[in-house]
Amino acid sequence: MSSQAASAERGRIQGAKHDFTASYNGRWPHAYFRACLAVDYMLPDRAKPIFERIFADYRRIRNKTKLKIIDVGCSYGVNAALLRTDLDLDDLYAAYLEPSGSLSRQEGIEHRAFFRNLGLRDDIQFVGVDPSFWAVRYALDLGLLEAGVTADLETRDLTVEERSALADADILISTGCVGYATERTFARVYEASATSRPWVVAFVMHRFSYDDIAAALRAFSLETRHLERFRQRQSRFSTSKELRAILKAMAKLGIEDRLERTTGYIYASCYISAPPGEAL
Repeated sequence: MSSQAASAERGRIQGAKHDFTASYNGRWPHAYFRACLAVDYMLPDRAKPIFERIFADYRRIRNKTKLKIIDVGCSYGVNAALLRTDLDLDDLYAAYLEPSGSLSRQEGIEHRAFFRNLGLRDDIQFVGVDPSFWAVRYALDLGLLEAGVTADLETRDLTVEERSALADADILISTGCVGYATERTFARVYEASATSRPWVVAFVMHRFSYDDIAAALRAFSLETRHLERFRQRQSRFSTSKELRAILKAMAKLGIEDRLERTTGYIYASCYISAPPGEAL
């Protein structure tokens, strides 16, 4: 499929899928979590133990203890919140959405205190990349992110300051942004930290191909593996229109759709890219 055709296909799918736009760039994340819960969004929770295993492998292979993680499509710092604490996604839903939840009010002091009192792990440092200004700002204010790059890297290059924030990374991760972020974003982010030869671990919704991103990473001498055993549920189909659009896209890509048809959930595949001889 040509890049122009792929772009048109992404547009058709995005037009049919559940739209988070209205909730994604608010100053507070409550609307975002409500939108996620409405479709039983669970991917960061399912990905957490896999990331932890891969982080452990990386520490062993590279002989490192403290890690710098770049989260591409970080939103409100959900991956950082889960990976730097013992919380799971249900804990976050309850904290933000229960009327008496610890984070249900829009008060910055209480939000910062909540995560500070949990004792955020300091052996993992997160840098977030996302076009949503308020989402990144929120995660920075809470201390979930060490730094943030607020930019649409589909349309422009990184600034000198942004490149500095991304330098010396150990691992790039992504849960669900592939298809919205393409090889352009991943190549720009990776190039900024290429001297440290970070790994890339991405969960990719089944309606999107990872081929172009894998090809872009190959230019940095990375080998990409599809880890079928790490496939995870992402979220429920929100409408029959979304189901039909995604199954059609999967058929074009030759992706087996038995799980989607049977369970009513969208799944995501796991890919890991690393220098030859490294990773798992």
